[in-house]
Amino acid sequence: MSAFAPLAPWFAGLASTIHQSNPMAVGIAVAVLTAGSAYCSWRTWRNVSIERLIEDTPAIKIRSAPQGYVEIEGLGKLMDGPPIIAKLSGLPCVWYRYQIEEYTTGGRDRSRWVTVDKGESTEIFWLQDETGRIVVDPEGADVTPRHKETWKSRAAISGVAYPKYMSTFLAASDNTYRFTEERINSGERMYAIGLLKNMSSYTSTPTVDEDVRMLLDTWKQDQPALLKRFDLDQDGKIDEREWMLARAQARREVMKSRRDEVSHSTDGLNVLGPTHSSNRPYLLSAFSQGELAKRYQRWAAFYAAGCFLLGLATVWVFNAKFV
Repeated sequence: MSAFAPLAPWFAGLASTIHQSNPMAVGIAVAVLTAGSAYCSWRTWRNVSIERLIEDTPAIKIRSAPQGYVEIEGLGKLMDGPPIIAKLSGLPCVWYRYQIEEYTTGGRDRSRWVTVDKGESTEIFWLQDETGRIVVDPEGADVTPRHKETWKSRAAISGVAYPKYMSTFLAASDNTYRFTEERINSGERMYAIGLLKNMSSYTSTPTVDEDVRMLLDTWKQDQPALLKRFDLDQDGKIDEREWMLARAQARREVMKSRRDEVSHSTDGLNVLGPTHSSNRPYLLSAFSQGELAKRYQRWAAFYAAGCFLLGLATVWVFNAKFV
């Protein structure tokens, strides 16, 4: 308590000022502090939930990854064709995010950084381990890169190489600009948790009944084999009971084929993407499973402290005015 003794007169003066203030203004301040505390409480719960999800979901190899919500670790790799190029640095990578800010001076000498351009890549890339590889669609993901670079420059400085799309607004001002770029480089170790779906699910996939009909049509083309397999009474024809048996067997074979297709990732045929569910976040990270869990743990502690301090301030302000 002795450490806070020098602040006692300041708190006493502030309490006196609050007590004499307009009740409406103090009420608004209490409401704002309460909302801030509630927000920090929600963020604490959210970060703890994600941390536990990361720790409780086992990482699996790509070859044995089932369709559904999965956790995979591997290397990010560029696909064949034009590389993914970071907007600001011009470096090849599998994912990037950038922001350009201009330093402006407003009225009353208020200077601040104003965002003039920002964005992130949505190009797909490979995630591979020693057993196989899958396609990663980064759109909609919460991405945590390892590399982040920030630098400042003036548009008037000669010899600075800017991307062509930036030349219009850079040429119009001599203000200072701040550039921020985050990247996940090709070949970098990655952690991913999201919804793994077969690429065929993005196209027109035949129904089970359609597959059964096609399989039966194939069997009908080989009548000797069909009779040998399903003509139980050996009368040289397939009666209604035997045909029902054939349809049941065709359905079993179709379902088994579909289970095998869904249960195993085939090279180049599966894509990892968003779940569209707040309870199952889509995360991509250049940090390992353990490192990412600790990051969420630290954020949870930070927001928990904010919740406590804002809650304490709410009670103190309320008491100073109304009690």
